[in-house]
Amino acid sequence: MESWPADKRVAVIGTGHLSLELGGPRQFGPHGPDPEFDRKAVEWISSGDIEGCLSEVTLDSLHLPGNATHGFMDFMLMMGVAGEGAKADYVDTYDLFHTMEAYFTWYPDGGVA
Repeated sequence: MESWPADKRVAVIGTGHLSLELGGPRQFGPHGPDPEFDRKAVEWISSGDIEGCLSEVTLDSLHLPGNATHGFMDFMLMMGVAGEGAKADYVDTYDLFHTMEAYFTWYPDGGVA
């Protein structure tokens, strides 16, 4: 993307999730399977703390907050696309009955779409 001519605009869209349990005992609990992981994950992503995220998250550790939490790696990819230390320009979360929904947007150079 960086090698494209400067007059071209590119949108990168990704989807991921925070702690998630599918078919396990925590699937239909009163909140996401691991609210503490969700809180830390939203902080890492919104503040652009890639180092903090990488220091605590491994493929193996992603099974602890829920058996399908590996989808969090999609958010890690989007942090990489946004750039090292890039804080999200827009952050929103919504606590559903059994999962935490999270939305993040980064605009290049702080611009808007």
